[in-house]
Amino acid sequence: MVAESVQQRDLGLIFAAIIAAIWLITLVVCLSLNLESLPLATLIPLVLLRTFVQTGLFIIGHDAMHGILAPKRLKLNHCIGAVALILYAGLSYRRCKSNHALHHLKAETERDPDYQSHPDHSVLRWFWDFMSRYMNAGALTILALFWMALTILNPSTDQQAVLSVAVFCALPLILSALQLFFVGTWFPHHLNKNNPNRQTPRSLTIHPLLSFAACYHFGYHREHHLSPSTPWFDLPRLRQRSPLSQTA
Repeated sequence: MVAESVQQRDLGLIFAAIIAAIWLITLVVCLSLNLESLPLATLIPLVLLRTFVQTGLFIIGHDAMHGILAPKRLKLNHCIGAVALILYAGLSYRRCKSNHALHHLKAETERDPDYQSHPDHSVLRWFWDFMSRYMNAGALTILALFWMALTILNPSTDQQAVLSVAVFCALPLILSALQLFFVGTWFPHHLNKNNPNRQTPRSLTIHPLLSFAACYHFGYHREHHLSPSTPWFDLPRLRQRSPLSQTA
């Protein structure tokens, strides 16, 4: 029983190490490729893979914000979370943690920093407000310096190096931001004008494999709000055994 508990406790760190390793390996490999000779059938899957592991960095930071990445070693927990969010988009861990705590405490109210309380505003306006709240001058500066360093270190020609960073770093970050926003914010929290009394947040009603591919089970969002202390990889099991979530 003790061994099982230890294994479960360390599973978050193991998954975080795997995600970080794949992110780093794909970064090095992709930036070394010659884009001009790369067929679309190879390029598109590589961009999607880079997008998926980029999102994984945010998921690591998200679980760290809840203190469940390394619950018995909180200094390590917060350190890993801070590094993950910096690598993700130069984000401030302290700012994200504060806003996310408020999101859970005041979900879908005017005090919720991630919620668009104006029903007449479009989804694009919501996305813009959502992004501008986190992508401040500090984050953009860190991103610019990181991408500039990658461009300088790339042995390819200047034009090729800039294009590689744009395709394998900037584009996956943009796609990842859209993925996190639509799966983890807009879909679960937006109100349906035809059914304004619908219970929220709601969850995606899809198979766990599709849920993992969609956004590391972030689409099981109601379960996450019901149990914020459940790590991302355990949300499918929570959904299966929760009768309440099945009716969401």
